[in-house]
Amino acid sequence: MKNTQDIEVTRALLEKYDKPGPRYTSYPTAPEWRKDFADADYRAALARASQQVDEPLSLYFHLPFCWERCLFCGCNVVISKRQDVSEKYLDYLYREMAMAAEALGERRTIKQLHWGGGTPTYLTVDQIRALHAETRKHFTIAADAEVALEVDPRVTSREQLEVLREIGFNRISMGVQDLDPKVQAAITRNQSEDETRELFRWCRELEFSGVNIDLIYGLPEQTPETWERTIRATIDIRPDRLAVYSYAHLPNMIKHQRRLEELPRPEGAAKLELFALARKLFLEAGYRAIGMDHFALPTDELSRAMDERRLHRNFMGYTVVPAADMLGLGASAIGEIGGAYSQNEKRPVLYYKALDAGRFPAHAGTELSPDDLVRRWLIRQLMCNFYLAFSDLRARFDVDYDTYFAAEEADLAPLYAEGFLVREGDALRILPLGQAFIRNISMIFDAYLRKPAHFRQFSRTV
Repeated sequence: MKNTQDIEVTRALLEKYDKPGPRYTSYPTAPEWRKDFADADYRAALARASQQVDEPLSLYFHLPFCWERCLFCGCNVVISKRQDVSEKYLDYLYREMAMAAEALGERRTIKQLHWGGGTPTYLTVDQIRALHAETRKHFTIAADAEVALEVDPRVTSREQLEVLREIGFNRISMGVQDLDPKVQAAITRNQSEDETRELFRWCRELEFSGVNIDLIYGLPEQTPETWERTIRATIDIRPDRLAVYSYAHLPNMIKHQRRLEELPRPEGAAKLELFALARKLFLEAGYRAIGMDHFALPTDELSRAMDERRLHRNFMGYTVVPAADMLGLGASAIGEIGGAYSQNEKRPVLYYKALDAGRFPAHAGTELSPDDLVRRWLIRQLMCNFYLAFSDLRARFDVDYDTYFAAEEADLAPLYAEGFLVREGDALRILPLGQAFIRNISMIFDAYLRKPAHFRQFSRTV
């Protein structure tokens, strides 16, 4: 594959193609889901999934608690200094897990386990042990499973990491966002570089097999100079993987972001240049572009999987785990199970109410149509592996690309002309330049975007 640092993402291209668009963590995307998807629908999805006894699962727990609110954050969180509030939540989480496990019958093998949040290390050491023990009571965690969680360096202790490693966690994703003190003060996430480096050192000493760092561009008070210092410091820390996300400023939907309205914030071309700078520096430092906003060292398994065109993606991010179904547990958790997507009630009080009534707390979701399944697979191939083999499409779905996607192929003409992708025999290949615009390419294949508009609010594509 041609090295992506051989291409230049110009300001003109960024201005032309930066527009609102889905991230395609799901297809169909969440705005297309039904609002009346509930207990009976979810039980039917679990029943279908239970028939695939020999297929492994991915398992996600949403742990929403944080000590304080970061003003950039759009996640579903509960802010509390009273750590005992998590005890009630865990009790209900255990009840949901038991109900789901029973519905899945003999299908209990987990190949990917992820704790997200919120701040999973809000939990005490005893709570961490208890949640993992409860998980093992209901499921078998495969010996080669990817077992990961998200951590906040400000609140994660060496003791917590030691316990996590002891019970089998092997990957850590570390929230950093930006290392500049002025930016941190603006977003109320004061996290010194020394704290970040110390946590990373502990992870290396405890032999976690992979460490990821998350960064965000477009935050208030960011400038090219401060951002470059953050990028160079991150390169010096040398994580295995990096995620460089675009800040989604949605104050109409996320009320606490209104406190950022009066602060200077890079927008438009200025924001996009931050992404281009990060991409350039990471590539020069030996990282490889993975998907739309991730980078990995050539030795990382994500890089190897992309070379072999077996990279996968779900709500937990890019992965090499082939599990087709993902069970999401906890308030606001999203699952992908039995040919359906489902999201739980977001507010803990409604989550508790459903479980008290003996119901699964699903409140939105959708069953995938045959067309959805075709397009979901195609979009994932493009976003994960930058490659679509028409023969694989025929083998999986008995679909001829040129016939089925004639309208889409016509709409791709301008992107072919830009040098984003190429027809290569019996395949589409995303060229290095097009990798930076993979969301724009994927949007061509989104049938829902061709339908009459309803309310859809997406982040920017670059």
